[in-house]
Amino acid sequence: MSKPVLTDADLTVIAEGTPALDPFPTRPWDRERLWAAVLDAQMSAKTRADRETVAEARGALQVLDALERHFERKGER
Repeated sequence: MSKPVLTDADLTVIAEGTPALDPFPTRPWDRERLWAAVLDAQMSAKTRADRETVAEARGALQVLDALERHFERKGER
């Protein structure tokens, strides 16, 4: 039985539809660039609201990482 397929375009659509990732670069899909932007925001977070925003973004990225592990990837790699 083959795994369902997930493309870079699919991940872009999911990320763009995730409010927690609105402040971060989601197009084109680049997992490393997105994680770097979120971790950079974490390092420069000054207020509780900033830290909460970053925590929500980290959680959303963890879900996207789980999706990538579950599905067979088809994309520009």
